[in-house]
Amino acid sequence: MLKKILAAAVVTAGLLLAAPAAANADDYTSGAPCSVDVSTIQAGDTATVTCIPGTWASSELITWTGSGFDGANIHMASSVTFTKHANADGSDVLHVTLPSTANGVYTITGVGAASGHVCSVSVTVLPADTTATTVNDPGNSGLADTGSVIAEWSIWVGGGLLIVGLVSVAIAAWMRKVRSS
Repeated sequence: MLKKILAAAVVTAGLLLAAPAAANADDYTSGAPCSVDVSTIQAGDTATVTCIPGTWASSELITWTGSGFDGANIHMASSVTFTKHANADGSDVLHVTLPSTANGVYTITGVGAASGHVCSVSVTVLPADTTATTVNDPGNSGLADTGSVIAEWSIWVGGGLLIVGLVSVAIAAWMRKVRSS
């Protein structure tokens, strides 16, 4: 009976620890996400939006749109809406120059004509008279908070099951010793 209980506990613990991995296995988006080389820049500076190979269909036509406080003056080649073809491998690189009067959050969005894939990035723009050091949080270490893929409760459940298993083994050993004497 004890072996069946321990086997059930081990299977349950395995399922609890495997559930987050199974949830992450499904690809919830079509195409890969794009990224921007900086998250915070000065007004008037240029940000580079990079889409890795496979983000878009081969040589797909992409419509890029910029929006923000002074969105009409964002320069993506010549206007706030710009259309270009992706590379043969589905990648793309876009250089975006923000206006010297820019302030706040700007969003650059690409939409693939064939795949329908939508890819957005955001850039926070500091006014030209503000330096990056004046807006930094003094408590911020500069390291990314990456979080975890395992839910905290599952760690507690797994630890509890481990303790229950150890106690069960100890009781079984004690019972065997008592019976033999």
